[in-house]
Amino acid sequence: MNDTPEYSSAEITRLGLAGMARNVGFGVNKVFAADLLSQLTRSQPLIGLILGLEGLMGLILNPLTGWISDRYPMRIGRRRIFVLLGLPAGILWVLFADAKRLDWAILFLVSFYFFQQVGPTPYQAWMPDIVPPASWGRASGLLNLWWQLGNFLAFLPIPLLWKSIHGGAFWVTAFIIVAGGAVTGLTVRERRSNAVLKVAPPARTPWLSADLGKYFAAQFLWWLAFESMASFFTLFMVHTLHGTVIDSALGMALFTLSSIVTALWFGRIYHRRAPRTILMVCLAGFGAMGFTGTLITEVNLGFILLFIAGIFWGGIQVISYPWGSDLLREALPNHPSPEEYHGLLYGLVNVAQSVGLLIAAPLAGAVISWQHGSYSAMFWVSLAACIVAILVVASVGSQPRRGNLDAS
Repeated sequence: MNDTPEYSSAEITRLGLAGMARNVGFGVNKVFAADLLSQLTRSQPLIGLILGLEGLMGLILNPLTGWISDRYPMRIGRRRIFVLLGLPAGILWVLFADAKRLDWAILFLVSFYFFQQVGPTPYQAWMPDIVPPASWGRASGLLNLWWQLGNFLAFLPIPLLWKSIHGGAFWVTAFIIVAGGAVTGLTVRERRSNAVLKVAPPARTPWLSADLGKYFAAQFLWWLAFESMASFFTLFMVHTLHGTVIDSALGMALFTLSSIVTALWFGRIYHRRAPRTILMVCLAGFGAMGFTGTLITEVNLGFILLFIAGIFWGGIQVISYPWGSDLLREALPNHPSPEEYHGLLYGLVNVAQSVGLLIAAPLAGAVISWQHGSYSAMFWVSLAACIVAILVVASVGSQPRRGNLDAS
């Protein structure tokens, strides 16, 4: 029995606030955590180890919380509870930023990482639970708009606010994290299904198709392509383009802004064109921007490059999010409730992304060293990953069945 009502943009907006809040936390961590730790210790290996715990927790918690949210629904809801459990992250960030001793700073930051990583997978599984399949593209566009807005706030307005009011900017960050998560967790409905209690273990259900395996591999590749550039972009801006750290922040803000302004458009075309084709075009465009990065020598050209690259990156994010659920439906054509595996699906998506993020910086660093310290070499890693990703996506055979989707 299908109890999913019509698509509601107001509800998806409220759902998007938790993602915006989480990305604000993710972004301010990238901007401030290393510097705040460096004020308490001069050990760069220790700082790197502490920061790396975020990825480690993501590798463990994302598939675990996704699996739990699929199989153990509670009265409060199977997805909602994990978003609400993440709310302490806001206060923990303020405690970390205000810590005067290294041991307390480590405790608060690691706890912040834990609560940040509790909710992402159940949260991602929430949208296809409550939105008709024919509207997944529109919902993805609107959600990605809010998610990218969170990145934008973290990478530019909050650092600028920090220059003026310092610690007060961290309280603003905490408010966004708590308020955004609370609005989603307390106001967005959940789909209730007794069938969830009887769902078979994944090992007994042939849900992992060859196409889904390729989808996970592609996720790994395009996050490798992104992070190989993002990890060293500030150094590229400073040492190759002779810009400043502020130029780097402005560049990433432009990158994020272009993702925001095109998100809704990509969401609208999701069911008008084959998702596989759109992804291949976006990957080709993102790879082309990477190749162009090996040639530019001026900051202004770098800004243009980032704005265009952000359009393609935004397209990859908007299109790939609902495509995973479509491929899952294709893998379980006779299953009455494929949404019972959404948590597991997006848990593995996040694992693939996390592995890409873990590998990207060391690989790009090795290539930069091999090219005698030229930071432009990082773009070759990105280009190669995009090319392989295009080949992987092109080999995916399944496409959403528009007739079935429209009838849902």
